[in-house]
Amino acid sequence: MIIALPTKTSGEKSFISDHFGRTNYFYIYNTETKLGEAYINANKDGQGGVGVKSSEFIINKNVEVLITPSVGEKSLRVLNEGEVKIYKSIEKIVKVNIESFLNGELKELF
Repeated sequence: MIIALPTKTSGEKSFISDHFGRTNYFYIYNTETKLGEAYINANKDGQGGVGVKSSEFIINKNVEVLITPSVGEKSLRVLNEGEVKIYKSIEKIVKVNIESFLNGELKELF
């Protein structure tokens, strides 16, 4: 399973970003290989539609689960079309959010 999280800095010890579309990075984690990689969010400084572009990035990375504090309406629509399940993050670092999700402790956001 591929999991994505918006993060303030790169790495599994980063805190979750409050802003999905304008996050600095996306941390993408593969549960099978147990490897993660941070990607710079090239869309964060755009004039408009950054949430939709970020959602498309997530879908293009074959993400199945997004862990985030919130997403906008347009992003939600794109993510739903891409069959990405969205879970509410907790105010902890990436690694803890992934562990919490895998242990069934996070609630589905939508």
